Order: sequence, then structure tokens, then C-alpha cells
Amino acid sequence: MKIVVYDDSKEFLDFIKNSLDKINTKHGNILGAPVYFSEANEVKEYVSENKEHSTVFLLDIMDEDDTAVGYELAKYIKDIEPCNIVIYVSDFPENYIYTKSVFAKTNSYNVIAKMNENFFYELEETLLNAHPLVAKKVFLAKGKDEIRLIKYEDIIYFEITTKRSEYTKLTYKDGFIYIKDTLSHIKSTELDGNGVFIYSTRNCIVNVRAIVQIKKHEGKLIFTNGESVPFSPRRIERLLECISEL
Repeated sequence: MKIVVYDDSKEFLDFIKNSLDKINTKHGNILGAPVYFSEANEVKEYVSENKEHSTVFLLDIMDEDDTAVGYELAKYIKDIEPCNIVIYVSDFPENYIYTKSVFAKTNSYNVIAKMNENFFYELEETLLNAHPLVAKKVFLAKGKDEIRLIKYEDIIYFEITTKRSEYTKLTYKDGFIYIKDTLSHIKSTELDGNGVFIYSTRNCIVNVRAIVQIKKHEGKLIFTNGESVPFSPRRIERLLECISEL
């Protein structure tokens, strides 16, 4: 598990380093060797040089000179690798409104308040929950008689079908496969923290990066492979917001 920590406060970096060392000792070095930065540009440089790894980022949501640093940094991190997990470490609740706005815009994983007596336990729980999601570049599509290894970037959509009600259909660049799993379970266990996969209807999760056209009057999304799925009018705003963040 790769961890990158950014905060402009040296005192807090020392504090969180001590916390992560304790978690590592307690859980058999599960976090590996975290990397610490006090400058946002250093984080960007690290991200651009380590594109092949999905990483957990603990980010200060703002610094003393630039209140937009959290949003800009998280967006950069997600643009480089959508599977990266962003966890904000905030002076919450003092910055509640800004934190909530940035959290929603960047499809972040969690927010942990600095000034909190339960900080260590919340940090520990959050990282342990995030651990299984890291470094997943390939989706294991487990069908009835086979398992296919499909890159997340090649997935187009997941859909509940009436043809095989106990299965979820996964359509990807080179074809499709029926997975014996529920759509909600796939979303919560395999796609959580990956902001490019969202519901278009309650029966379909789409990869917004695969959308090439939105036919609003027909209520359809057109994908790179020429296929289409319907979308719910009440979800169009969220779809457009995700697309605008790409």
C-alpha cells in the first residue's frame, strides 16, 4: 500500500508520521513506507513520476496562502490516475462548507478532522478500509465458467439484466461477460473511490470516460463502442458534473 501525505505544517506532518508508524506496527507494516511532502508541487511531481501505481493520498484541504490548494491538488491526482484514493485531513468543522464542496467535486474517499480526539482511530479505520481498493488496475470479472482480467479503463458499463437476474452484465472494450454478483456490491467493493464509475439509472453503472454523446431528448448515453444505455433525468446533472471534471 502506497501512502502520500501532504500538509504545509511540519508539526502536523510529524504528528501524522507518528500515527502511521503506530498503524504499521500494529498491522504488520500494511502501509509500507509513506512519503511526506509540505509543498503541493512536490506532490504533483511525485504523482507524474509514479503513474503506474494507485496510491492513497492524505491531503491538507487548504494551506495558509491558498484555499483552493485542496481542490486543485486532488483534481490533478485524479486526472493522472482515477483509481487514486484521496482522503482529506481538515481543520473541520472550521472549514466545513469548503471541505464539503471540495469533497463532492473531487470524488474523494473520506474526510478526517484534525482537531478530533478520535483522530488516530478514524485514520486507522479509513486506511484499513481503503487498503483493498489500492493498486487495482484490473477488474477480476468472475463468470460462471471463467475469470477475465479486464482493465478498469476498458470497462464501459455494468448493467442488471432481466435475462439473467442473478447476474450483472459487464460490457467492456472487447466484449461482455455476466458476473455472478449484484450491482450494488460491485459498486461498494470494487468501484468505491473510483469516481469515473457512477449510476446512470438504478440498474446501470457507467464509465463516464467511455461516453461520447449524450442524447438528452432520447434519454440515452452513447459509448465508444457504439452501444447505448438509458439515463435517468434526475442523474443528468451528476453525469455532466463528472464529465466536466475529466
